[in-house]
Amino acid sequence: MLKPVKIILSVIAALLLLIVIAIFTVYFLIDPNNYKPEIVAAVKQKTGRELNLIGDLKLSVFPWLGISTGSMTLSNKAGFQDQSFVTLDASDIKLNLLPLLSKKIDVDHFVLKGLVLNLEKNAQGENNWDSVPAINATEQAASAINNNEEQLAVNSLAVLALGGIAIENAQINWRDQATSKSLLFKDINLKIDSFAFDKPVALNLTGLVTKPVSGYKAAIQFSSQFIVSEKLETFVFHNSELQATINIENTAKPIVATLAVANMLLDKSAQSVKASAVELVADDIVVSADLSGTYLDDHYALQGSVIMSSFNPRELMARLDIKIPDLSDKQALTESSVHFNVSATENSLDLQDISVNIDNTQFNGTARLLSFVESTVAINLIADHLDVDRYLPSAKNHVASKWLSPSVVMVLASYALPADLLNKLSVDSQLGLSSLKLNGLTLNDYQLNLNASKGLINAQQSAKGFYQGAYSGHLSVDMRNDKTLLALDEKITHVNVESLLKDSKSKFQMTGLVDGSWQLKGQGQTIDELKSSVNGDIHFLFKDTEIKGFNLQAMLDRAHVSTDAIDSAQVNHDLTRFSSLSGNSVLAKGIIHTNDLVATTATLHIKGKGSVDLNTEQLDYKLQAQLIKAAATASSAEQFYDTPISMAVTGSLNQPNYALDVSALLTEKNKAKIADFVDKNKDKIDSIVNKIDQKIGPGVGNLLKGLFGKH
Repeated sequence: MLKPVKIILSVIAALLLLIVIAIFTVYFLIDPNNYKPEIVAAVKQKTGRELNLIGDLKLSVFPWLGISTGSMTLSNKAGFQDQSFVTLDASDIKLNLLPLLSKKIDVDHFVLKGLVLNLEKNAQGENNWDSVPAINATEQAASAINNNEEQLAVNSLAVLALGGIAIENAQINWRDQATSKSLLFKDINLKIDSFAFDKPVALNLTGLVTKPVSGYKAAIQFSSQFIVSEKLETFVFHNSELQATINIENTAKPIVATLAVANMLLDKSAQSVKASAVELVADDIVVSADLSGTYLDDHYALQGSVIMSSFNPRELMARLDIKIPDLSDKQALTESSVHFNVSATENSLDLQDISVNIDNTQFNGTARLLSFVESTVAINLIADHLDVDRYLPSAKNHVASKWLSPSVVMVLASYALPADLLNKLSVDSQLGLSSLKLNGLTLNDYQLNLNASKGLINAQQSAKGFYQGAYSGHLSVDMRNDKTLLALDEKITHVNVESLLKDSKSKFQMTGLVDGSWQLKGQGQTIDELKSSVNGDIHFLFKDTEIKGFNLQAMLDRAHVSTDAIDSAQVNHDLTRFSSLSGNSVLAKGIIHTNDLVATTATLHIKGKGSVDLNTEQLDYKLQAQLIKAAATASSAEQFYDTPISMAVTGSLNQPNYALDVSALLTEKNKAKIADFVDKNKDKIDSIVNKIDQKIGPGVGNLLKGLFGKH
């Protein structure tokens, strides 16, 4: 029984003796610095880069097999900046030899000091960390075999023990040559405590992130406990927390944001990840989520629920040093909350069950980014009510025209957005609102269909409830050329004029119903160019309407009685009733020209022409009115008195002035007196006419007869 034991002990003793002899031989007879040229050549062959081993290589033997390096550099990829890709001040790794006999890897520590990594993307989109040399089929096969052997070796290991990993005072520089954007990660310190499979391991990371140009700085701290399975199939993270203290230039106080994840599981065999109780806290903003996903090669899918609790957007903008505009409503943008379910892939983003509250306006619907590459967006939202005027600049900073229609407002908004963004975006969206307040006007049961693709915008708007009538409008904006092209077509039907003018804050007083339509076109790079080029047609018809502030019939009656000037104070509270008032107009250079204005009252038939300057809101109309002698019947047309009555409408839209051409009325009076005189002195006039013909010549008498109404 003792003989086998002696044999085993003898073999072990011999092996130990051989190991000791080998270790001392390596330590005393081999200088690793002699192999620097071979190491440099191998790196050059595999990467195409120059490795410069500046410091000495040092070996340590028994009970730890270790190697330490001094400073070293690795050159950059050809075509990039003339600087090192990697620089390192020092590194150190030590491995316990004796545990290898029992298939255990026991690393005392692994340390990198002063690591500097320069990452760069050039104008062609190439990275300086991409692999350069191609690997031929033989090398690939050999690599696969080696990988399999290495995997078998790892799987056969009973235990991997790691005393700790430390990266001290590291720095990463990132720069994009195409956009001139850059980031600097410095003072990076990573510490991982003693590691063993299937046991909790503590991890701590600190560093500083800066944007050199903007003055942005963020100090980060990350801590977590993670567990790695022995077969490297599952990775579990517990109580992970990332804290960032963000300083933005010109901000009085830094922003402290914390991202915490209670549990996260990464399963390589199932290629899945799950994160529960995710919470982001920044000032008064709290975002919570539960997320899960799968990944397969370069394809991944992520889904989950996200909730952003109530927060104050104004306070957030102030903290981020975003200038808060002086809005009409001082309480606008003071309360908001968000909830949605998210589903994402490597090329798309889908938000479902969206619930957004902004200042008590509730939005619900969906939003999809169909392609990150082509920026294709599909949005479908409904809301109860939205008061856009609350978010417009205050009156002291903004003078809004009361005559802007919904489509014109959309035109102004398109000019406010960057042209490059509109040329890239592809949007298909629908918005439904129970009520919309815009520029003082209220549109009920409002619908908007917006389609935009590579600079071509089409918008269809409608409101089934628009001051007891309806509104519809179509807008087309083409931004694909040097000058933006505009085409607008809007229509209102049976709209209550009095209510519309009241909400427009117009001093002009008018009642009745109106039907109207306008078709406009224009082009220009700026709003001013567009205004000067807009032209088109306008059609309107008022029915059963009253214009307050003057009484046309009273003015006519007074003019027949006296030639004195009409006292407008006597008629300011009067009104004129029109059974109809219509016209067809042309818009050019901000001026509406009307050549066929037609109006009818109980006693008058009016025709006229003139213009309205939309820039100054000044009126200039000349009207001709005829008194109705006999109303139209089934068998005869309407009959008028012979003498037309001239009338001028000037002033502004808010305060129009009405004036009669009294001289025309006086001429009619004189004609009546002359006719009476001719009738009473008929014989005398005939005698005078005959004598004139005899002395002067025939024809002159006929002229005088015409003058006196005799033919």
